[in-house]
Amino acid sequence: MKAKVFILSAGFAVMLSSLSFADQHPLPPDTIRSLPPQQQQCRVCHQQVTPKVYKEWAHSKHAIANVRCFQCHGTFEDFHRTPPLTKCMACHYNEVETMQKNKPGSVCWDCHKEHIFEFHGHGVKKIKTAKDFGVK
Repeated sequence: MKAKVFILSAGFAVMLSSLSFADQHPLPPDTIRSLPPQQQQCRVCHQQVTPKVYKEWAHSKHAIANVRCFQCHGTFEDFHRTPPLTKCMACHYNEVETMQKNKPGSVCWDCHKEHIFEFHGHGVKKIKTAKDFGVK
């Protein structure tokens, strides 16, 4: 009986901790801060750990516009795995406002694949992409 209670308690504790850390970076900020400064940059780790995500971002219009990870995901102090819409609104206020008016509760990545954020609509074919600048 004690073993069942212990297992159930442990399972419940793991479930609660995973919920409370769901929107946090998997590495604690203090661990990242302990790295040499050049290795604290997101790209250093993500090129190896999540190469597909890094490559998608590196070829995106956000990369060309010099939008870096912290501008969407925050810093050590306010990190969000999934950025809040307020981060998007910093640059795309009108688009987010229109989206919320037309489709309440929707988020940018319902239509735009995260990290790529390709445009849709008319006239976007004239917008240059990373390939236009020789990025492979």
